[in-house]
Amino acid sequence: MSDPWPGMRVEAASPDEVRTTGSIWRRGGDGTMDVRQRIGARRPLLRLHGMTDDVARTVRDDSVLVVRARAPVTIRVEPLFAPVHVARHRGRFMVLDEHGGYGVYPLRPRLVTRTDVLRLGAGEEAWIAAFPPRERSPVRASQRVAHEGRPAPFPEGAYPSADIVADAARHCGVFCLHAYFWKAAAAADRPRLGRYAGRRCSWRTRRHEPHDAARLAALRDAVRAAGMEFVVYLSPEHCRAPDIESEMSRVLDEYGVDGLYLDGVANDLASLDHVVRRARQILGPRRILYLNATNQPFGTPRVYAPFVDAQCDFVLRGDSGRGGLARDAFLRFAVSGRGISNAEGLWCHYGSAGRPVLRERMPGADDVRAAHAVGAHLWRRSQAWREAGDDPALFDRWSVAAPRCRD
Repeated sequence: MSDPWPGMRVEAASPDEVRTTGSIWRRGGDGTMDVRQRIGARRPLLRLHGMTDDVARTVRDDSVLVVRARAPVTIRVEPLFAPVHVARHRGRFMVLDEHGGYGVYPLRPRLVTRTDVLRLGAGEEAWIAAFPPRERSPVRASQRVAHEGRPAPFPEGAYPSADIVADAARHCGVFCLHAYFWKAAAAADRPRLGRYAGRRCSWRTRRHEPHDAARLAALRDAVRAAGMEFVVYLSPEHCRAPDIESEMSRVLDEYGVDGLYLDGVANDLASLDHVVRRARQILGPRRILYLNATNQPFGTPRVYAPFVDAQCDFVLRGDSGRGGLARDAFLRFAVSGRGISNAEGLWCHYGSAGRPVLRERMPGADDVRAAHAVGAHLWRRSQAWREAGDDPALFDRWSVAAPRCRD
């Protein structure tokens, strides 16, 4: 079997043309650069005008062109297809249709709304990305994710029961365990005020150690025996470890898990990109990288970085809301990943269902149908849903009956 994560690379490079897994970047003689999409729709994607000698450029393996201005420059961005969805936020923008698109990301934000011009001062940098940068993984596309583990009652809620594992295995290929099984953070690392004051705050620990190592190992083995892969929680954003990369490696090696769920990483693009790339290198192509990108790195789910998502197997969005998008547009263009990052997109339903969240509830039949119609997944949360009085068996029936998006 091929590796579940398909990977990305620079396939060929010359002064006038760079060919990556997902795109072709070709320099013209008149200060232009043409970009072609290679995955899904093989087509002209965009043309950049003003690519003079004042612009240093580097094309990366993930179909990102990094441009740095040696002097003030204006680059005109011309789409070569008919967009159906355009999202913008503080000078960054994404231009998409059903088959792919592109994004423009100046590292210095600006309060502008135009999507046809990129202005850079001397020394400023922007990233221009072609989508999708990689192929979709048939293995990951076929898997559903069970996301379990609850804060109370502790410790029973933190280690899902054999019944929960067996129930998940009937429907899912990946079992993710949330943070509550890790030992509590030191008192000095816990917040004194706010929503999490007085809680164990396991996500803020300096060193991830299970509250009960034998119980964690038994759960891992039971999950694998049931035919699922076992993924555990780690938050680069909140963790107090002095070296997050070493901590990720240690957790994988010491506890023998099949992947990591990164719950928040960084609120700037360069840091997010670096940490997620390093996580993929540490994990390799076979272990699972499951990212909760929420509204990172720009503070909104409307505009995000699909080339970062492409390093991942699964990407979760929705717990910070929909960023003002209608449900169906949000599911298609911010969550699903189909033809954009080609990672498998999961909808965190409870945070973006269009109503206040008093208690986590199972998505209804119409939401399940809407997600499946555009190629988005829904995580399965049987512990939380049972606590709320919902029946996960209904969710499973709706999921089976929902018409699926066809690529």
